[in-house]
Amino acid sequence: MNLKKSYKALIIVLVAVLALGAVLPAFADSGGIDDYFDDLDSIREQLEQMKKNRNKTASELDRLRSLLDALDRDMYKTEQELDSLARKISQLEEEIAVQEERIADVEASIAETEERLAVQVGYLEQRLCAMYKNGAVSYLEVLFSASSFSDFLSRFGFLQRLIESDTELVAEIEGTKASLQVNRDILAAELGRQLLRREELEASQVKAEGKRAYLRAQASLQEELKDEVQAELNKQNKGIASLEADMKSIEAEIKRLLELERVRAGEPPSFFTWPVAGFDRIPYNITSDFGWRTHPITGLRNYHPGVDIARLNRQGQSIGGRPILAAASGTVDFVRSYDGGGYGIYVIVSHGGGYQTLYAHMRKATVKVGDVVTMGQQIGIVGTTGSSTGNHLHFEVWVMGEKKNPLGFEYK
Repeated sequence: MNLKKSYKALIIVLVAVLALGAVLPAFADSGGIDDYFDDLDSIREQLEQMKKNRNKTASELDRLRSLLDALDRDMYKTEQELDSLARKISQLEEEIAVQEERIADVEASIAETEERLAVQVGYLEQRLCAMYKNGAVSYLEVLFSASSFSDFLSRFGFLQRLIESDTELVAEIEGTKASLQVNRDILAAELGRQLLRREELEASQVKAEGKRAYLRAQASLQEELKDEVQAELNKQNKGIASLEADMKSIEAEIKRLLELERVRAGEPPSFFTWPVAGFDRIPYNITSDFGWRTHPITGLRNYHPGVDIARLNRQGQSIGGRPILAAASGTVDFVRSYDGGGYGIYVIVSHGGGYQTLYAHMRKATVKVGDVVTMGQQIGIVGTTGSSTGNHLHFEVWVMGEKKNPLGFEYK
């Protein structure tokens, strides 16, 4: 639990840092561009600190993931060990049962042998008692009542063999009993070893189960900590993304102000960007060049002060609805936002140094007079308003009020 508390303390500190970093400086309203630069420096410092904190959090998350992987591996090994122990115990239980059956069989044989021994000993005791009660005379009478010497020898041998047979039988039964008892002792000793082995396996099983329970508890704790650190990392990523978005906004505003200063200072643009992306300055996309031409509607010769960009591009896509881009940075000087014939809806942008560009036949203008626009920024949508035979952009370039061929300038 102390480990968990230390992790939670770390997370609280990280949250506090994130909260401080999320307090963004308000954009300057009256201090000018210098205040924007100050705000930008402040955000960069906060971003640097937050990224350091995020790296620490990410490292901690990686450490916890590695620890969880190690716990999973240990858990897998423990489960394998428990399965192996269970199989060994089950097998040993079967062996113990077989051994107990063997011992029971030997003990039954011993009991049976003891019964035979008791019977045979009884026979021997009866003969001995008879000899004792009758004395040697009885046996002598048997011997001396023989009809001949050979009969005598025969009777004497029979009596001798009878006594020897009883004695040998008793000795044989006692030997069998002793052998069975030795076998029983051997089986009992083996059973004792098996029982001891089972106790050892059961002790190992209990130990492995305890280890499994410990690993499960540790994995649960580490998983909880990992989730908390992951949540903290997500918060930090969101905070960093928010700061980066604010930084981009400030940078865009600084760029706009610098561009405004440049335009106000009268610096002309050194190059343009093509006003409709994807519809390059090739004859295929230029439906009407700069200069004298036959008007497509009146059929009369007239001077065309710009170029018309239309048709399909190489991928077969129509130009209608495409965004119109400012050819260079500048300020919006004029916007006609209604279809009044002629150029229809159009926009004029001043770029400094006497340069202006005109964009006509728009479906819609997306800027207003006084807006400061940057090169490539959308200012409208391609349409077919005014005197137009289809979707296209009429594009003009003016220098000190004189209309120039748009294709005579450098584009990047």
